[in-house]
Amino acid sequence: MLSRFDNKEVRITTEDGETFTGSAEAFPSGYGLSEFGRAEESIGIDGTQLFKSDIKKIELLSETGASPVEPRQFDGLMASLLEGPYWIADILPEQVPADAGGRYFAVERYWRRPKRLRKLRRRFAEILLRLNCYYDMAVSFDDCRSWEMNPDPETFADALAGLSGNRFLRAVFPGQRSMADIEPDDTYMTVYDPDARLLDKLRALAGSAGLFVWSPPEESEVKEEP
Repeated sequence: MLSRFDNKEVRITTEDGETFTGSAEAFPSGYGLSEFGRAEESIGIDGTQLFKSDIKKIELLSETGASPVEPRQFDGLMASLLEGPYWIADILPEQVPADAGGRYFAVERYWRRPKRLRKLRRRFAEILLRLNCYYDMAVSFDDCRSWEMNPDPETFADALAGLSGNRFLRAVFPGQRSMADIEPDDTYMTVYDPDARLLDKLRALAGSAGLFVWSPPEESEVKEEP
């Protein structure tokens, strides 16, 4: 019965790999039939209706150890980081020159095949989880409307591997004043303004995963460690 999750902070993972975090509002099967034509129990989170047959897993945040974060806490930090320097964790070791013809796009299409892209995003997830061993990490999959601090590793990796549609991952490292973005169709991860210590770890972890870290020449200044 989904009613036991009513008015509780939960993380829901759907069968297609999306995750939703927030306060749950449980609805009986009669509501689903009258409003949506589906005779199932459902849960509403932040305007999204999730039906029982679409839900793979529901976790109470108090049980997972994940910590909800005040939604607007990082707004100022994110705005400043988006205007600053960035680095790229990528399948390629440096930016492709403009005169490379169409070869890059052909290779990119190869890597963007769903099966390969899912495996690549799992590698990015594992890099971020290893960084999380050293630094607190807040993550959002819903356009920064809600956050989790230090998410459950398995659920986080599954959600990132299954990233799709208009959703993207943003991971903020508040203590280091840095963040990382991954868009659903990209073959790279953008890391904004890492300090020297975080950047060293990022390079080591990316290298162990067969990836590279580079920055455009005008962006490559590294800030001092806090």
